[in-house]
Amino acid sequence: MIPKPTIPLPSKKILVVEDEAIIRKSIADHLQIDNFFVVQAGDGEEALRVLENFSPDLILTDIKMPRKDGIALFKDLRKHAQWAAIPVIFLTADNSATILRLTRELGAEDHLTKPIMHQDLVNTINARLLRSAEVEVAHIDQAYLETVAVMANAIEGRDQYTRGHVDRVTNICLWMAQELGWPEDQIRTLEFGARLHDIGKIIIPDHILNKTGKLNDEEWELMRQHPEAGEKMLSGISHLQSVRPYILYHHERWDGTGYPEGLKQREIPIEARLLAIADVYDALTSERPYHPARPHEEVLKYLEINAGKHFDPDLILVFHRVMQMRGTP
Repeated sequence: MIPKPTIPLPSKKILVVEDEAIIRKSIADHLQIDNFFVVQAGDGEEALRVLENFSPDLILTDIKMPRKDGIALFKDLRKHAQWAAIPVIFLTADNSATILRLTRELGAEDHLTKPIMHQDLVNTINARLLRSAEVEVAHIDQAYLETVAVMANAIEGRDQYTRGHVDRVTNICLWMAQELGWPEDQIRTLEFGARLHDIGKIIIPDHILNKTGKLNDEEWELMRQHPEAGEKMLSGISHLQSVRPYILYHHERWDGTGYPEGLKQREIPIEARLLAIADVYDALTSERPYHPARPHEEVLKYLEINAGKHFDPDLILVFHRVMQMRGTP
């Protein structure tokens, strides 16, 4: 005897498409016991009508049904943008090689053979929903990165002398992080931080950004505010909290003479220590309004001399290894 289903918590929504009412109801009752919210349809035609007002997280569908079978339903789903991403699990009593080949060729996510054991069904649904969630997170993360790139390019585009700076600095940072064996999530954060490290320069007027001579005291004081301005800009964006050390501290110096807080040595977050090396290297090897581009070897020597002063000496060694292996970005 199946107990009366209850749904005390927010549930994943499942559309069950099956022409045999007894089987359809049995599947629905069992899934509701496992905290799924279930809507039923008797065939593919009814399923399409249901989908006009219901957005399931997953569809379970029989293959052989009257009017519109599961294969035809699947093809219709993939033709419509609003339904194309819904994962589908086929239910079939036909376990022939022909059916298996057909579902694979369609790109169907999974299939289960009738009679279906309840736990197998739940396990398959949960696994497929997990894969869908991982894909969605990846898409969201990529969307954030694309948004970050647009923001960074908007700032960089105001300064004719720094075009390409963000991409080059990001590449050097990624190379160093890979050499250090950073995990993927930390490297992902680094990419966001490296691209946004100068976002605070939005407060700097164009005539200062593009000034060909040295900045006066007032202009320099304003320029020094860009790390704090950038950090403040991101303070309300939850997804970007982990990149704030890159933005706030990338002008700190190993010997404590940097800004904005005068941190020294390992008081400076490693993210900022790493970014500082890449940022200065690219600034010195690129033409700027106040200096010509300096040769690669000359800048390497400069960084080496300033290891233990401006830069983390251990990270300078990593930087040298990376540049020997990779060359210039």
